[in-house]
Amino acid sequence: MQPITSFQEFEAFLARFTNYERVRFLRYDKKTLGLERMRSLVEEVGSPHLACPSVHIAGTKGKGSTSLILEALLRAAGMTVGTYTSPHVEHLRERIRLGGEPVPEDVIIREIEGFRPALSRRKPLGEQHFPSFFEIMTALAMACFRSVPVDWGIFEVGLGGRLDATNVLEPAWTAITSIGLEHTQQLGKTLDLIAREKAGIINPGTPVIVGPLPPPAIAEVRKVAAEKGSPVIDVDPGAVAPAGPGRIAVAGVGESLPAGAVSGPALRLDLSIALAIFRRILAEAGRGEPREAVREALASLSLPARVERIQPGGGFPPAIVDGAHTAESVEALRLTLEEIRFPRPRTLIFSIASGKEIGSILPQLPRIAEDIIWTQADPVRSVAPRELRDALRAGEVIDPPEAALETALRRGKPIVITGSFYLAGRLRPALRQM
Repeated sequence: MQPITSFQEFEAFLARFTNYERVRFLRYDKKTLGLERMRSLVEEVGSPHLACPSVHIAGTKGKGSTSLILEALLRAAGMTVGTYTSPHVEHLRERIRLGGEPVPEDVIIREIEGFRPALSRRKPLGEQHFPSFFEIMTALAMACFRSVPVDWGIFEVGLGGRLDATNVLEPAWTAITSIGLEHTQQLGKTLDLIAREKAGIINPGTPVIVGPLPPPAIAEVRKVAAEKGSPVIDVDPGAVAPAGPGRIAVAGVGESLPAGAVSGPALRLDLSIALAIFRRILAEAGRGEPREAVREALASLSLPARVERIQPGGGFPPAIVDGAHTAESVEALRLTLEEIRFPRPRTLIFSIASGKEIGSILPQLPRIAEDIIWTQADPVRSVAPRELRDALRAGEVIDPPEAALETALRRGKPIVITGSFYLAGRLRPALRQM
């Protein structure tokens, strides 16, 4: 492994490792995704996964936004925070955040240097001993958080939980935000099987905070937690409630607050979960109710591609950019659009990755918009747009996504962009530049 001197060289270096995010049909087993390579790697680079107290967050939906909300809360309380999420929306550096911002390029270049001896030793052993793209990024995030250092590290699970590279952590807190049918080819075709995979992040004796889960899922989570002697803390879904246009009521805070980026029932639930973790972290530190920290966090919070409203210039209609890719998240998006009174009629631009439960997702889309444009955000991962059109027997195919956006803008209707973070990443810059 040669020294890396620029971020472009780092990206080229990463391209040499297997990227399971780019694999259309991923095998989910210990040979492909087991933790042995990851454990070996972090041990060889000085165990950065143990360098700071951490929070480990899994879930079918909501885990990324919960991570970002918790980051904002901890920072508002005066703590330094490192946050690891995936996938990124526009830029690879978004996955590793330091102090609320994407990691600087020079920090990545400096930290990857420490990986050279470990990776060089693996080269003679064969490709199966080399870490994957996600394992490299995960270990690198841990190394970056160690180097700052941070008071807390927040880690979003990539896929499932039990076999995910993040599961080498020994967290102070774990959370499971939601469980639904997603990645069924990898995680199982029933809610209890999926729940067992996600509950694989529960560590012996470590508390797990859970959102409102379906009965088969919560039963499985409680079973795993009992096996490991870990307390289960149920989040009150009513802890954050709507309080009029653009405002929310947060239990324990008192007066209503500006909602900021927290729009709709799904994000209010994510805020409830983040608050449950935040309050317990402060309680353990002997600190009281953080009313001002909650207010400050909401005022500064940014949630890219989570019901994100963008107003293009040139007199074009407004757009909502979102990453909904499960039946539950599509329904949550629909409810949010109605709650915020996003104008009708609308044009929907939609692309989705293979492996998603399109049979339960597609019938919901006509309730979101009167016009549907099918496109393909990624030539490898995304379902062919004609397949989506033929399945629903509605809408039209326009590819690439930039052409779909141009068509939607010319029609002059408010636009909803969803189905994939890849799609959001391609169209957010175009909307902002108008």
